[in-house]
Amino acid sequence: MTLKCALRAWTAPMAQVRRSHDGIRGMVAKSRFHRGDLLICVPLAHCYFPHASRDPHRLRRWNRSALFPEAQFWLRQLSPDAPDARVSLCASVSTEDNKVLTLTLSPVEAALAVSVALRYFWRNVVLLKDREGSGRPALGPARFRPADLYLHSLPMEEYISYGLEGPYFSNVEDESNVHSNIEQIAWNLRDCILSHAPQEEYTFYDAHPSELDATLLAAIYVIRARLLLMTAFFGEDKAPDRVTSVIAPIVDFLNHSSTDHTCAACMSIPKRAVVVRAVRDIDFGEELTLDYRAAARQRKNKRQKTLGISDLEEEEDGWEPRYLFSAKDA
Repeated sequence: MTLKCALRAWTAPMAQVRRSHDGIRGMVAKSRFHRGDLLICVPLAHCYFPHASRDPHRLRRWNRSALFPEAQFWLRQLSPDAPDARVSLCASVSTEDNKVLTLTLSPVEAALAVSVALRYFWRNVVLLKDREGSGRPALGPARFRPADLYLHSLPMEEYISYGLEGPYFSNVEDESNVHSNIEQIAWNLRDCILSHAPQEEYTFYDAHPSELDATLLAAIYVIRARLLLMTAFFGEDKAPDRVTSVIAPIVDFLNHSSTDHTCAACMSIPKRAVVVRAVRDIDFGEELTLDYRAAARQRKNKRQKTLGISDLEEEEDGWEPRYLFSAKDA
């Protein structure tokens, strides 16, 4: 079973391949497409919306995705109104020029990072065989085909093997400070995992502390890079269209291109799906790309018109540590 089938998604003829010049995976067209053609349609039931609401209850209601069954548990534990001790998803460090650099992870991003990290840890680090019929409970997250297929599609191996102390060449002076913030949040998530782990699972976490830390750190980087800003269309006579953040499987396979992108993505509330269409004619074998910054520019223009302010600098500050390439190249 493919990820597309497991998610009941639809795609036009396309394939995931590695670029010859840099080895990065991307999606290429396996047929010729015309402007306006539907390329990808992923049900909202398998997507996540990290910033759908500031109200914890509404945020959980918007993120009852069927992709990771365990994500709901972790979202409850990592929400500001968690029944147990609150987990800090915000970290700050002081820079050499006396600035304070702060990074905040949304509860949804944190819950997904934990879900991805634990599935990877038990499938690829501990490597326990299934123990059905042995009379002992299985350890780690239960096998779930959509979640396992999505995990397999994520570049966890690459992120872990590269090392994340210097994951990219950056012109941002605060690169190491951003990484320190992410490390602090990863340690907080690790403590949360250990506090909720059954004794038998805790034994394995305690025996592989460095592997658990590395997996959590990589998962945070991977999940943050999956987030895309796109316009949500509510249809006629409904709420006005607005820009929102979405993590959509398969859609997040599309790489960024600001100069000659081939596709555009949006969230359609009437269709209950994330939809990708061609913005121009696309030749056979051409890479399918999105402009990650299109929706951000749209939101910036609206803010400038209404408030007379610009948040471009803020967006560029967050661009490199999220997507791991220079804002100047975007």
